[in-house]
Order: sequence, then structure tokens, then C-alpha cells
Amino acid sequence: MSGTLQWAIERMRNAGYPIDSKVTVEVDPDLKIMGYANNEDGNHTIVIAEWALDSEMLGGLLLHELAHVYHTEKGSASHTSRIVDEVIGEVAEREGLNERESAALVDAFSHLQNIIVDDIVFASMSGRERKQAQRFFADWVSERPTGDPILDATLLVRNAFALASLRRRGLMSGMEDMEAKNGRFLSFYGESGKEQFDRVESFLETARADWGEADFRRALTSYVDMVLGLIKDRRGLQDLR
Repeated sequence: MSGTLQWAIERMRNAGYPIDSKVTVEVDPDLKIMGYANNEDGNHTIVIAEWALDSEMLGGLLLHELAHVYHTEKGSASHTSRIVDEVIGEVAEREGLNERESAALVDAFSHLQNIIVDDIVFASMSGRERKQAQRFFADWVSERPTGDPILDATLLVRNAFALASLRRRGLMSGMEDMEAKNGRFLSFYGESGKEQFDRVESFLETARADWGEADFRRALTSYVDMVLGLIKDRRGLQDLR
């Protein structure tokens, strides 16, 4: 595992994103997600699920988590938890959100953070690895809402993230099936839902890694308001039935 980590660190360095801190890897046999990066007192640990060790996306996962480490080291606004906590907390208090609604906003923020860090990942990838990434994101797209307004808003934002991730890097060629699946999902929403989706996707596609604190705070507030609007509109439709 240490060899794969060093390979990923060298890939990052060669792409112009050197990691200065010490990074270690741990394997968690009980982890359900593929992995995550943890920072405690400047000590960076990447935790990998045991089942992910055999995945063809392991290299991409390490690059992704190292990109989080890079942005944490640089103090990027997208990786400053104080800003994120304040913005989501202010919106939650203003709107009187419950725990599930607040969690949906946190989930949406993770997509924004991930699309920013993945600029580094794609810059570090080979052509073959980019093809793997296309298949990976295609599998993220849902094609039918569940009827739960909060869950459906989360799925819509995830669809937007997957499509924006490929559009942002000019990788949508040959992904007609992916777009068709998303089209079937949006067919349950009507024209207003499609317009809201387009706004979320466009926001993610054009999000900037170099936003300073003030600009990032404004952008994040606008973004979570978009997501909250999805929840409210879908909940309103459900109430009319």
C-alpha cells in the first residue's frame, strides 16, 4: 500500500501539486465508503476500506484524498471548516431546518468540495484513467426519484455533480446513456425542476478552486439556497397530492 501511496504523491508532484506534509494510510475492514482523508493537528491519514483495495479506482481514490490534503495544507476556503459550518448553520437557523434537511446541505457541500479537488485528480490522470473515471461517474446517475423530497433533492444534486464533473473536463463525448438516465430522472420534475437542475450543474461546472473566503462564502450560500429550493419545491408538490 505504501508503494501505491508514493506513486500517487509523485503523480501529484509531477502535475504541479506537491504534498509537503507526511501522509499515512490505514485500512478499515468495516468502512462502507471507499475512503476518506483525516487531518488531526497537521497529521494526515487516508483511511481506505478493505474492499476498495482491489478496485481499479484505488489509484484515483488516493489521488482524490491527496488533493483534499493539498487544499487543507494550502488553507483553501473550500477546506476551511469554520466557513462551511457558519454558512450551513446560518441557513439552517434562518430556515428552521430539521436534521435531515441540514444533512442534505452538508451532502451537497461535499459535491462542491469534491469537484474542486478533482481538478487536481484529473490533471494527474492518464488517458486510460480518465476513461475509468467516465465509467465511475456514469454509475452515479440515478434515473428515477424515490418520492422522498429530501432524498430526491440529494439524488438530483448527485446527478448534477456527476455530469458537471465530466463536462468540466471535456469528457462528455460518448456519454449519451448517462445523459439519458438523468433525462428520465428529470422527467418527473417538470420544466421548473429541469431549470433548477441546470443551475446546480452550471454552478458545479464553473466552481473555482481559487475563491477567497468572502467569494467562497457568497458562492456557498447561493449554492445551498439552490439545494434548499429543490427540497421545498418537491415537498410542496408532495403536499398537493
